[in-house]
Amino acid sequence: MIFRLICFRTCNCRLCDSIIDRKQIKFLTQKKPSSPTFNALLKLHKPKNPIRPVVNNTNAPAHKTARRLNTVLNKHLHLENHYNTINSNTLANELVNLKINYHHRLLKLDIKDLYVNIPIQETLDITKVQLNAHNGGGETTTHQIVTLLNTILRHNYFSFHGQIYQPDKGVATGSPISGTMAQ
Repeated sequence: MIFRLICFRTCNCRLCDSIIDRKQIKFLTQKKPSSPTFNALLKLHKPKNPIRPVVNNTNAPAHKTARRLNTVLNKHLHLENHYNTINSNTLANELVNLKINYHHRLLKLDIKDLYVNIPIQETLDITKVQLNAHNGGGETTTHQIVTLLNTILRHNYFSFHGQIYQPDKGVATGSPISGTMAQ
């Protein structure tokens, strides 16, 4: 129901049939939706122990749709991820096999507040350009992906101590689609 509403109102089509199969709509509907909750994780490894804001989107109305859209985006976007790693175990394995001599230097870059500073409109524009360049599905597919992505990215809100907040920029750290948008 919620997915149909999101898709119907934003795509101006009966369904997002280019990217979502009709049979998946029932699965993508959140049975008992609730507002995402804010959690503050301490960064104990940093001076003055700043917090890492994480939003638990698991029960959010668009969580399942965001997860499905992330799969669709990864299929249609061809991102060059030569310098990204999947997780710390993969990084450790890659470093063990790395041939290093005395001319090499290891750098660790820490981007402060990455997700909360991602500009949504610019991200949508870049995604549209990338989809048009690499998408074999055509203009309809690109339009439906970008429109649904716009809806999901703008549903950036959370509850904290009984109050609802909506940041004016950025994407939620706990959203299934945030990592792809950061890339």
